[in-house]
Order: sequence, then structure tokens, then C-alpha cells
Amino acid sequence: MKKKIIIGIVCFLVLLVCLFWRYYLSHKENSDYIVDLWGNNGWIYDTSWKSDWSIHVLTSIDDEVLGDSMWCGTFQLVWNDMVNEVVKKDVEFNPQLKIVENLNKQTFTNKQLSPSSYYSKFWLLTLDLKAEIENWIKEKFNETSDVLDQWADWSHVPQSDDYYDWKPLKKYWFYAMLKKIFKFENVFDQLDKWKFNNKYKDVKYFWIDDDSSSKLYKQVYVYYYNSEEDFAVALKTKEWEDVILTRWIWWNSFTNIYSNILNNEKKYKWKHYFTEDDYLKVPELKVKTLTEFSELENKEFYANDWDICKIEKALQTIELKLDKEWGEIKSEARIDFEKTMWIEMNPPKIEHRYFYFDKPYVMFLKESDKDLPYFAAQISDITLFQN
Repeated sequence: MKKKIIIGIVCFLVLLVCLFWRYYLSHKENSDYIVDLWGNNGWIYDTSWKSDWSIHVLTSIDDEVLGDSMWCGTFQLVWNDMVNEVVKKDVEFNPQLKIVENLNKQTFTNKQLSPSSYYSKFWLLTLDLKAEIENWIKEKFNETSDVLDQWADWSHVPQSDDYYDWKPLKKYWFYAMLKKIFKFENVFDQLDKWKFNNKYKDVKYFWIDDDSSSKLYKQVYVYYYNSEEDFAVALKTKEWEDVILTRWIWWNSFTNIYSNILNNEKKYKWKHYFTEDDYLKVPELKVKTLTEFSELENKEFYANDWDICKIEKALQTIELKLDKEWGEIKSEARIDFEKTMWIEMNPPKIEHRYFYFDKPYVMFLKESDKDLPYFAAQISDITLFQN
């Protein structure tokens, strides 16, 4: 009897250890996530891409889409400025990251945006730069920044560019803000409670059904309709912004998904306009994210002039709203960057080349603008030429 009790206690302890270990691994896997929907002004903080329940914020439109994902072009804008204006070559980590390869492609540029919808600025990190950015976004968008003061210590930042004169280490800031507000010509009908994906209940939608006004039809453009699981439409707005929505069973990059829409549009031979026989149902959206791309931080790489570069901080915010009347998107991105002259560091080993003519050689003399030389000599016995 006593032996059975001991065996039972041992089995219980083993089970307890297994449960604790499983909890630890689960907690460790998601430890990079801090999700706060109620505090911190409603921001969702996402510092990694490993969780199945968090929104994945992508750095590039070419990145692989994994589950619930978002991408906005503001981070690509600051990356482009960093690469084109300061680094002056593609960023190369060792080992290289796929997201860096995609960012280096610069698939998205400011040419895809109207000048009135965005603001970008980069220069040496100073209090003057901070003030300039704050003034511009206040004047242009009547906005304040969510990333200028968060995650930044301004107490040791110099006032002006003069601080960096003759200093081997220079710190830069790359910043961008995008803001767009768009409204529908006619308000869609409201559907307050409906399910989503057969598991989420009481989801708010706006829609077009049998009782909706025909005025709403002209606000919907049909790219294609292959089946109930494969289609795409665009909601038209007064500001000429298109809200493009698609159902497609294959996950891929946003670039490929968008290309698929355009390819199907060309092949689709039925009605591209919305009719009384069609139905539309779109969920309302409201989300705010603040993402730190820690994968890009504190890794050294070389600029075109062999200076040592490093991204100290890489942040992006995305705020999206969409309902039956209007939509709004606001996004900011920031890269804190430092560049150190290679003479102050350990530069890559230079392979020396020795142009020593201390063995037999040939010499020509030629006028620079002529095709043939007017003199030639092969020199093997140098004493004959040094009389």
C-alpha cells in the first residue's frame, strides 16, 4: 500500500512538472507581445511576428502574408530615404534577412501617393529637426506625432547640426506620416449584428441588400466574380480613393494578391457594375497598432563609402477606421540611424594591389585622343635603358 502511494505521488509530480513546462514554453513563445486594447490609448504593441493571435505588421508589400496582417507604405518611405540618401546602396546584413531583401526592392515609393497625403523628412538628429517635423505635420494635417516622443530620449539630443561638425559618429532621423480621409457619396445601410467566419458573433457590418437604395450601386465596382470564395470589388469614394476588397483562398504577398485582382479583372467578361441582383456586406474596421521592427535593429552594415551603419530604432504606427459613411487611415514611421566613419572603426581588410614594374615589361607612348601609339618599347635589360 505504501509503495502505491509513493508511485502515485511521483506520477502527480511528473504531471505537474509537464504542465508547468508547457505553460512556460507557451508564455515564452508569446513573450515579445504586449497587447493592450484598453490602456496606452488603445495601441496594440507588436514587437515580433511569431504569434498566431496578433496582427502581423509587415515592413514591405512584398513580404509574405501570415494570418491577420497589415502593411502601410510609410515604413518603406523612410527606408527608401535611408538607402538612397545616406547609405547609397542596398542594406546588407550578415546573414541577410528576407524582409531586408524585400525592402531593398523599393516596390513602393512616394510616386504612389499624392503630395497632399504624406510628409517625409530626414536629417541629422537634432532638436531643430524635431521642431520642424512637429510644425509641418501640425500645419499640413493638423496632427501631432505618436512616435516622436515615445521610445525616444531627447535630453541628450543636440540643438542644431553644428554639433556634428568634424565628429566621426553622426545620428540621423528618418520620418514619414501619411493621412487620408475619404467619404462615400451615399451612406451604406447598417447591419449591426452578424457572424464572421462562422465563429465571431455580433460583428458590425455595412451592406447593400434588397431594400437598399439603388444610389449605392454606383459606389461599387466589380473587378471579377468567380465564385462565393473568389471575387473582388472596389468601393468608390468622393475623394477618388478606392477601397479594394477581395476574397481569395491563397495566402501570398500583398503584391501578388493585388496582381491577381488585376489579372482576373482582365479575364472577367461579365458585368463590372453592381446590380439589383447583387449583395454586399463589409465589416466595420477600427484598429491602431504600434510596431517595433526589432529584427532590423542593432545590426551593423556598410554604407557605400564603407562607413559603419546601424539602425537603432525602427517603428511604425497604423490607425485605420472604416464604416458605412467614411474611412480614415493615419500612419507614421521612424528610423533612428547612426553612421560612423570607417577610420574610427575596424574597416574590412583592403586587398592591396602592387603595380611594380620591376620585371620585364612593355611601354607605349600615345597621344590621348589618338588610336595608335607613336612609341613602343619592351624592356628586359634595364641597364640598356638607364645609360
